[in-house]
Amino acid sequence: MQKHSRGFTIVELLIVIVVIGILAAITIVAFNGVQKQARDTERISEVKAMQKAIEMYRVEKGEYPLHTGGVENAGYGMALIESLLVPDYIAALPREPNSTQPYQYVRDKAKDSYAIRVMYESKPQCHSGTNNTPNWWATPAC
Repeated sequence: MQKHSRGFTIVELLIVIVVIGILAAITIVAFNGVQKQARDTERISEVKAMQKAIEMYRVEKGEYPLHTGGVENAGYGMALIESLLVPDYIAALPREPNSTQPYQYVRDKAKDSYAIRVMYESKPQCHSGTNNTPNWWATPAC
């Protein structure tokens, strides 16, 4: 008598499930890295737009913006200078893609330099602007 087996054994099914799980885990990890890089690319673009607005403000006003009551050489959120830049120099200030770390802004006492701190996800934080001194936030220039 011949016995024909139909279907898969439990071991074969477990092996397939494990292989699918491993492939899914690899895909999720790779996708998460791509998302971080995409948000960092968005940050770079937004910082460039803010820098252009700040530079246009300086051309017209003769100094970099400082919010009312602001302290020079002290960092604060970009939202505090929003009223100085919007709508004349930029339509709206960009919001940081990961809202837990908003963009920070600082202007020096001489009123001739500034920096914007950028908190990246896939690379170290840095700051950009006209005065890229590491003593502002102890971060390197971008």
